[in-house]
Amino acid sequence: MKNISFLFCWSALIGFVVAMVLVLNVPTTFGQPKKALVDLNSASEKELEALPGVGSATSKKIVSNRPYKSPDELSKAGLSAKAIETLKPLVTVGPVTPPATKALSAPVAPAKEAPAATTPSTVQKTTPLSTKLAPGQKININTTTKEQLDALPGIGPVKAQAIIDGRPYTKIEDIMKVKGIKQGEFNKIKDLITVK
Repeated sequence: MKNISFLFCWSALIGFVVAMVLVLNVPTTFGQPKKALVDLNSASEKELEALPGVGSATSKKIVSNRPYKSPDELSKAGLSAKAIETLKPLVTVGPVTPPATKALSAPVAPAKEAPAATTPSTVQKTTPLSTKLAPGQKININTTTKEQLDALPGIGPVKAQAIIDGRPYTKIEDIMKVKGIKQGEFNKIKDLITVK
């Protein structure tokens, strides 16, 4: 009889240990599907709104301040440190910057070559910007789209949005009031922009 009691107690203890291991592993098992984290650089506004503490206005700010290198940069979108800490386990930062730099590097070289070239229209036809601008045509920074601004050399989606937010401009030099656009960036785009 003692052996049966001992075996019963022993098997109950083993069952309890196995149950505890399973219970303790449930969060990590369920945590793995949650690893489909929300990518701050590619998520839609609706996906961002599903995050705790992120509403419509905040999701728009998050999108307009892209790209992000880390979740800590959510402070650019006006999130508090506490809100950022809450979101860190739920978000990730995808590789948006490499494609953006590749897209920006293509127009930069022709823009530098254009003044020295004898036929600027030939040079412009090789740039991605030429599909939007005819030879000698300039874009109006007061009325153009974000996509056209984004295609300018040295301007990405974040600076394009900042240019739009800083409108109207009375002269093209006013664009240097936009955060991140200094004399070097201005020199790359001054022949491609206008305010009229």
